[in-house]
Amino acid sequence: MAISSRLAEPRTLIIDGATGTELQRRGVVMSEHAWCGAGALLAPDVLREVHADYIRAGAEVIIVNSYASAPHHLEAAGLGDRAEEANRRATELAREARDQAASNPVWIAGSLSLLAPNFNDAERPSPTKLAASLTRQATWLAEAGVDLLVLEMLRDVTYSTAAVEAALSIGLPVWSGFSCVRGRNGELVTDGHVTGVMPFVDVLESVTGLGEELVGIMHSEIEDTGPALDALRGASPLPLGAWPNSGYFEPPNWHFDHVISPDAFAQTCAEWVDAGVKVVGGCCGLGPDHIRAAAERLA
Repeated sequence: MAISSRLAEPRTLIIDGATGTELQRRGVVMSEHAWCGAGALLAPDVLREVHADYIRAGAEVIIVNSYASAPHHLEAAGLGDRAEEANRRATELAREARDQAASNPVWIAGSLSLLAPNFNDAERPSPTKLAASLTRQATWLAEAGVDLLVLEMLRDVTYSTAAVEAALSIGLPVWSGFSCVRGRNGELVTDGHVTGVMPFVDVLESVTGLGEELVGIMHSEIEDTGPALDALRGASPLPLGAWPNSGYFEPPNWHFDHVISPDAFAQTCAEWVDAGVKVVGGCCGLGPDHIRAAAERLA
């Protein structure tokens, strides 16, 4: 079954939780230049087991460890000549985990992101160069066997549009994941890491409807995700997804202080599903226990 057909079913679709922060939690050192981007090269056995644990927890979609593995990310880490290898190997490990752990259908998604090299916005490539880099990465992921592409941390108009169009050019189903924060007056805004702070709804209205099959809120605080979903519902008729984060980031490491409990996360996911959200999962800070709790609660 194609992921598009599964998405059309009435049942809630469970995706996995964080990959990068889960690697860190299991002892893999994060790069100051490309975060978890070289995980498939440096810790393949750990990465494979992370994916397998999410599948055992009930995830039907697992996201490849390619969030920080685009050519421009790995060039910053001195691994530009291994970018293709890193993306293909990351996909292979996800497929191996599926073969090892899945008893039901599981789809594999390739992640493409707007993360800046070295976590430094001044080093972000131009939109044209970003699109070229992401197109190369998406091509490798598609050739290695991903079933869909997921855009992550879309936070502006120009760069986000370039990224979505690059993903759509490959011909696979595309899901778009948007991120937001609270502004000084409590309004939802972008976080300013791309092209400055702007009203979140302006991004949604400009970047949705480009040809993607699902739009979601990801890597946003759990308490902000509900209102952001309301804004997204008003901007797009497409199915909605939610995969928030919990904890906080001080590059290159995630801090797991005050991460939401699995039971509380599962209850929140149930509330989102009751409000019409189709796909739920987790991002940074949320692990297999959170996904298991959500899958059991929503079953």
